Amino acid sequence: MGGKRIWTRATAHAVLLTLAILAAPALATEPATLCRATIAQDLRVLPAAVEAAAARADEALDRRRAEPARPSDLPLLTIDERHNTQPPVPIPPQLLARYCAIAGEMMRLDPRGNQAQAKQFLVAAINLAHAVGDAATEARAAYHLGLTLLNGEGAGGTNTRGAQRVAATRPTDPSTELSDPAAPPQDDPCVTIEVPVVRGIGPILARAALRCAATRATSAGDTPRAALAQLRLARMILSEAGRSPPRARALRREAADSAQAGLLTAAQIPAPVQRALMTGRLAETLVEVDPAHPALAPAIATLRADTSADPAILAVAAALDGQILLAAGEVRGAAVMFQQAIFHEGQRAQPLRMPSWLLLMARAEPQRRDTLAVAAYRALEAIRPILPLADPLTEESNFAVQMRPVFEAAVASQLTLSRNDTGLAAAQKIVEAYREAELQSAFGASCVPARDPVDPAALRTGEVLLYPILLDDRVELLVAVGGRGSAAGFRRLTGGVATNRASIARLVADVTESLINGGDDRWRSASRTLYDTLIKPVEAQLKPLGTLIIIPDGPLRALPFAALLDAQEQFLVERTQIALAPALAYSQPGRDRGKRRLKVVAVALQRDVDLPAGRFARLAGTREEAAAAAGPGGRVVDDFREADLRQALDAGRVDVLHLATHAAFNGRSDRSFIVANGEAIPLADLRGLIGSGRARGDELDLLVLSACETAVGDDLASMGLAGAAVQSGAASAIASLWEVNDTGTVALMKAFYDRYRAGDGKAAALRSAQRALIARGGDLAHPSIWAAFTLLGGWR
Repeated sequence: MGGKRIWTRATAHAVLLTLAILAAPALATEPATLCRATIAQDLRVLPAAVEAAAARADEALDRRRAEPARPSDLPLLTIDERHNTQPPVPIPPQLLARYCAIAGEMMRLDPRGNQAQAKQFLVAAINLAHAVGDAATEARAAYHLGLTLLNGEGAGGTNTRGAQRVAATRPTDPSTELSDPAAPPQDDPCVTIEVPVVRGIGPILARAALRCAATRATSAGDTPRAALAQLRLARMILSEAGRSPPRARALRREAADSAQAGLLTAAQIPAPVQRALMTGRLAETLVEVDPAHPALAPAIATLRADTSADPAILAVAAALDGQILLAAGEVRGAAVMFQQAIFHEGQRAQPLRMPSWLLLMARAEPQRRDTLAVAAYRALEAIRPILPLADPLTEESNFAVQMRPVFEAAVASQLTLSRNDTGLAAAQKIVEAYREAELQSAFGASCVPARDPVDPAALRTGEVLLYPILLDDRVELLVAVGGRGSAAGFRRLTGGVATNRASIARLVADVTESLINGGDDRWRSASRTLYDTLIKPVEAQLKPLGTLIIIPDGPLRALPFAALLDAQEQFLVERTQIALAPALAYSQPGRDRGKRRLKVVAVALQRDVDLPAGRFARLAGTREEAAAAAGPGGRVVDDFREADLRQALDAGRVDVLHLATHAAFNGRSDRSFIVANGEAIPLADLRGLIGSGRARGDELDLLVLSACETAVGDDLASMGLAGAAVQSGAASAIASLWEVNDTGTVALMKAFYDRYRAGDGKAAALRSAQRALIARGGDLAHPSIWAAFTLLGGWR
């Protein structure tokens, strides 16, 4: 075959469905083509066959939704041969709309499904259904489009590495109403929706899609979907309010309006259990925004009327009453209600909300806050193995919604309780469990191989391990310093500047957006503040030949630490070597190579590639870059395929795998891939390729990804680079936080391999390469070029 193509299960479902419904083989086409059809096009099908296939698809999707904790196992769809006796007729637009909605939902749900095509299918379904007045299908497709957009934009299929500066990631056209996230809803939110090529406006389009879903579901009489769309919209807006203090008041008011509208809709849901569940979730969102809102009292009354003594619903009702009382200053009454919530939750076979109720009790009893926060952590550890990765109702990350608040409260409280090394060790244990849970949430527990945490006592002289912890009210720093005479284990420091997690996130955004866009110097002031906060307290311990190993928290994962500026306008990379690790268990130093000759496999992609995920433009300079990486005795593979990569890795020991090609990370291992010639290689499959060498005892020492794309600014999305290091099975990974132009990439990689091949460690070689570009001057000396590259994992 001329070119192998990666067909995921979800793609196969949609393709088989398409092939089955088309009457003649000559008309056979992929869903992407079919779902771009308009009413005027003369596509001929067998409508009865389509109807039968769509019904079976709906049944399969219902089973998938009923068992959210299980992996996707949708059956392949076929057409009953009895329908083949019917003559082909033009496709009915309403049936085509339904087909596209189902194909899009299947593509969206499957872990290996293509999200770019899912969006295309769903957009086609919305517009076709709108044209024929099918409100139910329009609502269904719009809701799932909203979820797809909220789950990350992923790779846009565009490439900017060849440009001197990466293009702006935000829309700049003020004429479009969608460019203003705070714009009031339109009278009809279901205007024609298109998926833009401009990255960064996915959340804006998600708002429009969810509003459309709520409006059309209401008109179709689908009250459960209408209420769910309002709930997801309210939660989305509330999350935006937390990230945007200047607009927080307006956004919170908008979130309250959406939640209130959802409560009115939920009251009309006929099934009592479904009505109570939806009412409870909407009321919990509303009480977070406005505890005095008049819609809360009737909502709580509805909960108690619908419970049938269900302890889970009774616990929610009691917790809501407690939050209302607490906001009104009635602390004693609030504590009583929270105690009731804890009691009811304890009656459940699986008390999944117990950690949340204990945290609320901590707010009502500040004198016991720290003890209750630690108790909430212990309750979480008891149920964490059975918590699904995503909330079955809203599909939000359970880590973000349920786990993170508990971990952060427990860490803060344990640090408060720590008065000696034993207490600090207990806090450190919670912090490490926090990091492990976050990795498992992002990549799946089965995808994160267990490793032993690095022992601070094993650090060498000049090696400093820095563990920043971002809390709601402060920044804590744990540090371990290697060498004789240094205290064993971690010490606790105070951040150099009084700040908190939200402030750090804004500073990181200023640095990254300024460097990526290259149009202003905002990064300078922000980087100095971040240096003073995070680095200055350990500044005296940093040595030019030493290494600062950082385990970044949350938004710090997207920060180019090398570009932080001290008071003398000196970059941090000029002061010391730098390495990052996603958790303490993934910060092993790595092995000293000694005088062993370096064996490198370098693959390059030098052509345009069209994939279901999008179009990936030719990368200039990749052949030159690969040749520099391979060096004497290395191997270069041009325009590689997966089979070529497998053959190269199976040929014998490989120390370094250099991938001069596109790599897309969006925070989920099952949505991340590298681009080969005519195919995408998922990150999990890459791990399998690398694992064959490890089975022979030849562990890959370094994986280099020189043309990465991550969703900078999103905590979960920035886990993508960490995932590359953790999941690849390599001891270390070098990757870029954003795409860099070809000239800068080739220059940096040449300088890196010169020093690495000469015997320098990985952190030392990367530092030398970055300093060489700084000293060179001109455009390549700008941190938007060299600071994008980050070393993760082993640094020696």
